[in-house]
Amino acid sequence: MADQCEGRDRFQDFGDFVRQATGHAPYPYQARLAAEGLPDLLQAPTGAGKTVAAVLPWLHRRLVTDPDRTPRRLVYVLPARSLADRTADRIREWLDRLGLADEVGLHLLAGGSVQDGSWRRHPERTAILVGTQDLLLSRALMRGFADNRRMAAVSYGLLHNDAQWVFDELHLFGPALATGVRLQRLRERLGTAAPTHTLWMSSTWDANGPNEPDGRVLRVRAGAGGARRVRRLDLAPDRYVERLVRALLAAHVPGTRTVAVLNTVERARAVHRALTAERPAVLLHPYVRPGDRPEPAELTVTTGTVEAGLDLSCRTLLTELAPWSSLVQRAGRCNRHGEYPGGGDLLWCVPPEGGGQPAAEQWLDAREGEPVTAEQLFDARIAEHREPVDGLERAELLALFDTSAEPAAKVTPLVCAAQDTTAFVAWRAWAAETAGETAGETAEEPAGEPAEDEPDPGRAELCPVPLAELAPLLADGRGWLRDQLDGHWRRAAPEDLRPGTTVLLDAARGGYLPATGWTPASAAPVAVADGPPAPSWLFACTAWVSLDQHLMETEEEARALLTALAELPGLAAGHRDAVFRAARYHDLGKSHDAFQQMLRGGGGDQPPGLLAKSKAPYNTGVNSRMYFRHELVSALILLAEQTDFLVSYLAAAHHGKVRIAARPGPDEAPLLLGVRDGDRTPEIALSNGERFPAGVLRTDAFRAPSTWTARAEGLRDQAELGPFRLAFLETLVRVADWRSSARHDGQVPNPILESPS
Repeated sequence: MADQCEGRDRFQDFGDFVRQATGHAPYPYQARLAAEGLPDLLQAPTGAGKTVAAVLPWLHRRLVTDPDRTPRRLVYVLPARSLADRTADRIREWLDRLGLADEVGLHLLAGGSVQDGSWRRHPERTAILVGTQDLLLSRALMRGFADNRRMAAVSYGLLHNDAQWVFDELHLFGPALATGVRLQRLRERLGTAAPTHTLWMSSTWDANGPNEPDGRVLRVRAGAGGARRVRRLDLAPDRYVERLVRALLAAHVPGTRTVAVLNTVERARAVHRALTAERPAVLLHPYVRPGDRPEPAELTVTTGTVEAGLDLSCRTLLTELAPWSSLVQRAGRCNRHGEYPGGGDLLWCVPPEGGGQPAAEQWLDAREGEPVTAEQLFDARIAEHREPVDGLERAELLALFDTSAEPAAKVTPLVCAAQDTTAFVAWRAWAAETAGETAGETAEEPAGEPAEDEPDPGRAELCPVPLAELAPLLADGRGWLRDQLDGHWRRAAPEDLRPGTTVLLDAARGGYLPATGWTPASAAPVAVADGPPAPSWLFACTAWVSLDQHLMETEEEARALLTALAELPGLAAGHRDAVFRAARYHDLGKSHDAFQQMLRGGGGDQPPGLLAKSKAPYNTGVNSRMYFRHELVSALILLAEQTDFLVSYLAAAHHGKVRIAARPGPDEAPLLLGVRDGDRTPEIALSNGERFPAGVLRTDAFRAPSTWTARAEGLRDQAELGPFRLAFLETLVRVADWRSSARHDGQVPNPILESPS
């Protein structure tokens, strides 16, 4: 591959590679990882360079020393409330300095970037995904939060095959710890198309914590940074915030940075509000729009969001008592790089509701006034209470493979704590023209609701919001969401909320302040962020494409894709052949009259014969059969020809709608996804000499008791296939289809913006 060759030429030496990326030489243990590969568990004191250790040794091995045995995707997982974009920014800077930004894809799955799906279009490319546990693990369970359900199998296929997972600070993941460990074991048991591994990283050594993952463990004793002196603040619960602010200001050394870490966002807002009455300060937490997030300042108030993924250092740090793993991470931000030779100050206090951490409190009290190092924090064996979590079982994993229905077992308890679940909110200002009392008069009045053509929000508008705090705002009808069935905006109710749901709120009714982010108590009108501008042009098909041409081109793309992927040791020759044939047959169902009429219904200079795509602007997309799915027809044609069932399944699954089962649309009986028993399909002649005779469609295989479902589940459960490889094969067919379609895409005028002639 070109990226591998170029990387080999420029950076044979790992030390040069790291120095170019970071400006510093690697630690010895980081060089060891580059030589030997990533372990299963890395334990090192905070500030010891674990982010570098997880990313750059993998990247060097992938591009330079061992590309064939190094997974091509790095999946970097951060705790739910962390600022994942800061980690992505660091990695982006490294790639820029290495000159690899165009060769290595970097994708953020967090905050306003939650809907980024571009990484799915290039499975052959070396890529780094950075995101939070809720968004990444839900995709690994085929139920991606804030993800299109039809894309579920593609995300699943790429996350479970040819991937190196990294969990940054395992003690902060809650239920995701057990789920991540179990997923790795299931991958090893059920098989993958290419090896996939998991690295767990930790800055604490908890003797009573979760069992260590099986495999190679690397413990690093040496840490970076300097010491911090421990001092307890005794703050009475009454007037707690006022007393805390006074203590914070008294401890602050002008010209240096002071950080206060609070256990709740509500208290962080209160402390920030009181502090800014005295001095300028910033509030840092995850519930803010991307463009409003401040940089850490001399006085910074924050939450547990600093505990992972944020390379922040300060002279003075005040923290509320918290679980030991959180305290270690917070303390690690004090004099993190040793820039204060005289030491930093680590202040701590018990919050008004009590600490509930007697062992941690005792350890800190025993070191009152003493300097403590990162190594001392790392070596302390402080037990933490953790609620037991049921591990993901094989049966649950297999049940989740069917995306046509919601299984009884919900995924949220498997990926994050309930208090960490979020929706995404955008604020819009709505107005409607109302007829005036006198002729010719109009007035603009707040309408409080979106128009029919209201666009979906863009990245800059989206603010993560805790579900529990958003639900009360929907009870009075102020929220709107896009209905998944008819595509129209409708009022959102509290029961509509799911992790990852996107909601529009009326900007006139408040809920957000630029300086504090999500502020549900605020009634001040929200300054509307710039939404996605209406483009003056769109990408659309610029040619009439025959069915035969599209099928042949899709097979060509499938063969090119598998050639680019090269080593996939988990795939048999029969699996590859099934991908090629499924690519060749995937759109046979477009021969149905309902689909042909849709393609030809807009007029234009239409060629004769069966079409796969119509030329813009004649492709109206309006089908006379509601819910019609051409891929169901493809499956029925292939079943009638007794085609290998894996080929039939992959052809049916190429839009993610017809997979393990086909569920009818509401009130469409006796039709099934727009197909009526007795519908006829014409003869299809392909240019390679294959013929599919005219036939009569019967949907019996998809109706209860469904023989299709039984056979599809049989594929999923085959020892030589399994769910991970099967989803990966689905991905290959879909990517080939996308690429063959893109051959004929080009810029066309946006009809919405065209002036009438």
